Amino acid sequence: MRTEAIRLIGAFGPDAAPALNDLIKELADPTPEVRAAAAWSIAQIGPPAAGAASAVARLLSDENSQGRECAALALGAMGKGAATAIPELSAALKDHAPTVRMAAASALGKMGKDAKPAVPALAAALQVPGEEVQVLRNVAYALGDIGPAAASSIPALKQVQHLRVIYIAEEAIAKIEGKPSPTWH
Repeated sequence: MRTEAIRLIGAFGPDAAPALNDLIKELADPTPEVRAAAAWSIAQIGPPAAGAASAVARLLSDENSQGRECAALALGAMGKGAATAIPELSAALKDHAPTVRMAAASALGKMGKDAKPAVPALAAALQVPGEEVQVLRNVAYALGDIGPAAASSIPALKQVQHLRVIYIAEEAIAKIEGKPSPTWH
């Protein structure tokens, strides 16, 4: 019941911001499901939860993959306000759980040009042999959303060969180069 109650706090969205300090405390709970629920609720608060970015970023190294995924989702929901977590999100691009890698890439993209320090890690993620398609897609979207600051990733984007990713890589290159491009999402 406690886990569900914590998740319900997030149902209030940004209006749950006054409960942020209590949710931050729950990120250190000994129960993995409680930690994940706290991160999920923080994600639902969105940008007003940016003050929790460093506490949420610590959860990216949690033993529980659901907790790590919820932490990445929360950081993404904070957007540019979570820029302090760029190193942890960059490291999460190598997580063993594909859902964590997907969420980390998406979170970095939501930071826009502020995520420039993550460009080398994102470009490297494009070159992982046998990587999950959705991870590759999220990485390409993120690089495009970073824009011109991701110019150093263009060679890696040009090497993308997967049929379900190549058009997203082409869109990302156009965004990085400041050219108009069709969007597919």
